[in-house]
Amino acid sequence: MRILRTVVQMIFLGGAVALLAKGLAGVVPANHNCEAYCPFGGIAALFPLVKYKAYTCRLTELNMSLMISALILTIATKKSFCGWICPLGTLHDWLRKLGSKIFGRAFYVPRAADRWLVNLRYVVLVLVLGLTWTVWGGDLGFRAYDPFYIIFTWGGHGTLAFSVYIAIAVVAVALFVPFFWCRYLCPMGAVLDPFSRAGGLRIRRNTDSCTDCGKCDRACPHRIPVSQVDEVTARDCTNCLECMVECPEKGALELSCYGK
Repeated sequence: MRILRTVVQMIFLGGAVALLAKGLAGVVPANHNCEAYCPFGGIAALFPLVKYKAYTCRLTELNMSLMISALILTIATKKSFCGWICPLGTLHDWLRKLGSKIFGRAFYVPRAADRWLVNLRYVVLVLVLGLTWTVWGGDLGFRAYDPFYIIFTWGGHGTLAFSVYIAIAVVAVALFVPFFWCRYLCPMGAVLDPFSRAGGLRIRRNTDSCTDCGKCDRACPHRIPVSQVDEVTARDCTNCLECMVECPEKGALELSCYGK
């Protein structure tokens, strides 16, 4: 399962890199980049679409379709979009593993602070949408601050002189603190949160087989206490299945659909 996930991650990350390479080489128009395939664009387009009956800036029906698809996928499989498909999520996942090899450990934010910091992504979501629909006049001003856009367009249209430093900071922090951007700042993650809690495909723990060894807890990159619940309903679960891979007891952890 770990190999399958890596292959899927490589396919989507490779697609984003291919778009970047084609854009830099001038093979495709500058506006045909990762932004055209970003589901968050569907969220940003909602207000002007309702008010003006038109898509703003470079957003299209494709962004709206991908947004709806991401929501449906989340309802079905929790945040598997973040753990299997999102190129920036994949980059964070690989940087997490690289950082652990370099430093011999991961550096997590203390749980007391973490409980407050996770709410920052909701603040970012409100700010991005509010500014897009007011100050930026429907333009995608968030480009200048969005590490996904900055990295996979190599400083494309709408980025500013300081934008590259944001991307460098996000990458550097990801080596130390796993999924820092995804956990604390990603507005798309905030959108998916309520749908993820209701997600059907989830990890179920068989208490008869579980020996409470705690290996699943240590394996979870999001620090979800898998060994303390019957089903993993946490909003941050991306169904990466690392807990299942590391579990030494056959049948102790299983994938289920609403407990079935």
